[in-house]
Amino acid sequence: MPKRSDFEWLEDRPDWIKNAYRLKLEVEYRRTHGTSFQLLFDRIMRSIHGDDYTATATYGNEGDLGCDGFLRSQKAFFAVYSPSPYFKLAEARNKMKADFARFEECWQIPKQVKQWTFVVNYPGVHPSFLALAQEFEELHPGLTVAVWSRYDLTQQFLIFARIDLLLPEFGSVEKKVQELAPLHFVPEDTALPSEEATLTYRRLSARITCQKAEYDQLTNEWLDRLGQEPMNWMMVHIQFLVGAMASVGMVGSFAIEDPPLRRLKFETAVADFAWRKYFKTAWGVPASLIFQEDYKKEYPLIGDDVDMLFGVCLVQDALTLATIRLHSRITGLWENEILEEVWSYVTDIKIHPE
Repeated sequence: MPKRSDFEWLEDRPDWIKNAYRLKLEVEYRRTHGTSFQLLFDRIMRSIHGDDYTATATYGNEGDLGCDGFLRSQKAFFAVYSPSPYFKLAEARNKMKADFARFEECWQIPKQVKQWTFVVNYPGVHPSFLALAQEFEELHPGLTVAVWSRYDLTQQFLIFARIDLLLPEFGSVEKKVQELAPLHFVPEDTALPSEEATLTYRRLSARITCQKAEYDQLTNEWLDRLGQEPMNWMMVHIQFLVGAMASVGMVGSFAIEDPPLRRLKFETAVADFAWRKYFKTAWGVPASLIFQEDYKKEYPLIGDDVDMLFGVCLVQDALTLATIRLHSRITGLWENEILEEVWSYVTDIKIHPE
């Protein structure tokens, strides 16, 4: 039986190497959905478990028998879920129930299977998934039911990945990476202006972390550039507000289609006249992109009104921060953690033509 000392492990490598692999995974998470995420999950599991892990495939009318992957030594089965374009909590719960029901039909529990894990392409695990997992365990004594998020996958990879197994899957890290600072970026396929999106992220981050000098500098740069490329900024502000709404919608901290207006207005610190004139459009445009025909509220269109465009831009910018803050106050989540989640949506949700 091989010992741990017989192999090299990612956990023992320098931080800059582990950070490089963490970044590789983050890039992959945001670019993969459906089958492509399942293939990414297979690569991560092979990097940790080698031949002990077996990827499965669908076949004819039988499908995959409720099993997207199998870890033989632990008799552990996996169901993988990564919807597109973004994660909806209710749909994810329904998928977990359906996958488990199919799994129950096809396997003897606990004789053939000791553990069933629902794997989601999402930054964290919502408590409602944990409640479902507990219900499933109560139905089947001897079965362990778990839910893994991106965070769980990344942590396991960083601790348990074996160098000889991960190299064929994710390649090596070049020495020059050690000299690079951590980067944030927007993948090209979102059609977002990268410079504007990055400045917006940095500005929000500076405001949330109380970096006044940096925030003031970035705000001055934003205001100077706003008049030069207003449509670029409109696109970015809509995308960030969509991301903030998606973050709220994931945990249901308040209803996007009918938000708590007084609390939201208080968090924006927007003047009364600007709120009355621009809020319906500023909120309605991204909300209608999320709900589409299910968003019933009417709002004034921008059209060729330049003043309206600038006003909506300014209010949408304030609403993104306000939504993050209200979301934090309701749920107790840290604002900077919510911003990272919003950023993951910004780089993932496609709301613009290719």
